[in-house]
Amino acid sequence: MANNAKNKEAINLSVNDPNSEILIIKLLIVGDPGVGKSNFIYRYTKDKFSVNKLSTVGFEANTKEIEITEKKVIVQLWDSAGQEKYKSITKNLFTRVQGIIILYDITNKKSFTNIQNWINLIKETNDSIPYVIAGNKCDLTNQREVEEEEAIKFCQENNINFKETSAKQDINIIDCINNFVQKIINSENFIRNISFALNDSSTIQRKTLNKSDKCC
Repeated sequence: MANNAKNKEAINLSVNDPNSEILIIKLLIVGDPGVGKSNFIYRYTKDKFSVNKLSTVGFEANTKEIEITEKKVIVQLWDSAGQEKYKSITKNLFTRVQGIIILYDITNKKSFTNIQNWINLIKETNDSIPYVIAGNKCDLTNQREVEEEEAIKFCQENNINFKETSAKQDINIIDCINNFVQKIINSENFIRNISFALNDSSTIQRKTLNKSDKCC
């Protein structure tokens, strides 16, 4: 989008009309703390990466306008805090978005193992919502703890779309999100209007990274 003012105007448009020229797709990014959710979104919406990116506490949102099948689509990406104390708030968002991206860190085996916990949380809250999995930080091959083949096998067994990504090196971020958006729009269960308006780059609560925090 050209500027924030345009973002704010577009987000408030109603898309109840199936012939509307603009669609709004709301996606929630979930995953353990430190898997790189903020930079995953930052790369997609701003085409930037920051080693000093703020770690999210609470929730933060950014938007990007794209074009799919000759329609303008405003993609709203919600960055959720991975801390346990925010899980109840995260669950509340499961019914207010049209898709979820579960992110793990390929250099952190526990973040991969915990994918099942995120899936269980989604299913017990909103069993009909689509979700995909992304293995982030694939540029850190020398620190890898999760082999790509292991993740592919898990996703194939559970019929989940999967990509490895890198926010730092800009690998597969656009494909991961745009393909998911396309799948949502093409689905029979596509809900065109979920009441959850926000301003561009809105933030509920944030904090500065400590030296021990990971963000990339």
